[in-house]
Amino acid sequence: MRALFLLVLFATALPAAENPRFTFAAVGCMPYGEANWPGFRRVIEEINRRQPAFTVHCGDTKSGSLPPSDDFMHRILDAFNSFDGPLIYTPGDNEWTDVHRENNGRQDPLVWLAKVRALYFAEERSLGRAPIPLTSQRTLPRYAKFVENVRWSVGGVVFATIHMVGSSNNRQPEVPGAVEEFTERQAANIAWMKAAFAAARKDQAPGIAFFFQADAFYQDYAKSGRHEGFKDFLDALEEQCLFFQKPVLLVHADEHRFRLDAGHRFDRSAAPVPNVTRVETFGDGDLHGVLVLVDPASPQVFLPMPLLVPGNPLPALPDSPYSH
Repeated sequence: MRALFLLVLFATALPAAENPRFTFAAVGCMPYGEANWPGFRRVIEEINRRQPAFTVHCGDTKSGSLPPSDDFMHRILDAFNSFDGPLIYTPGDNEWTDVHRENNGRQDPLVWLAKVRALYFAEERSLGRAPIPLTSQRTLPRYAKFVENVRWSVGGVVFATIHMVGSSNNRQPEVPGAVEEFTERQAANIAWMKAAFAAARKDQAPGIAFFFQADAFYQDYAKSGRHEGFKDFLDALEEQCLFFQKPVLLVHADEHRFRLDAGHRFDRSAAPVPNVTRVETFGDGDLHGVLVLVDPASPQVFLPMPLLVPGNPLPALPDSPYSH
């Protein structure tokens, strides 16, 4: 927690800069159940009070044990559109990959993936009351179906979503068609990530941030090695981060606990990558957000901190797994 305190202290002590600072908010794994809707509304109200440049929802709008429904999806859309500023969404596994489970009625994940794309990504713009234009992967004929992968920039900083989800990123041989879907989407994700870095280099961006749902690093806490559902993407991402050298921020959901790793290791056996910071959002019963101060003139660029929501129970803030 000492590192978190120093980040917050540094954020308040920065001198004025020519390039304007701004903030953005990130949330994930919410509302995640009917009982959490009042707390989720308080999250939205607090974010609206803070007036960030934009908010990103990193997926898992429901629990994996709850069956999907069209009514629920439209209820979520209404919630997304109650954000005063732009709301950018990247899907989670609970919205589509996990609907094959028995408690979800053994439904077809690809049917629900198509529904997610059609409802939330119908246009080249964000959701929210003040939408902003987005560039999506649909502009590339080879990857036209991947309308959910989007990119935008604020203050010269590049931001992008990557449709990378839990449940092994849908690399599930026991589910018909899953491995084929995973293989195609993984190739699209790698291409989109590389395109975002290329855009950042071309525009001389001071930093770049990526948002996705999966805790692709979850095996770091148990053993070395990268899960096959994420390995190729992480190998390519680490290579790009090392080449870019400027600050890279990785924001994801999945495990429902706030984590902040500066100088992130892509797995436990790897060396830290000094220019990479990884942040995990709160979620499920911990209905809070992440607020990131972006200062394009700062060498660090991204200064993340918890956004604790009045009226919602305080969460536990764990130490980094790499601090011991």
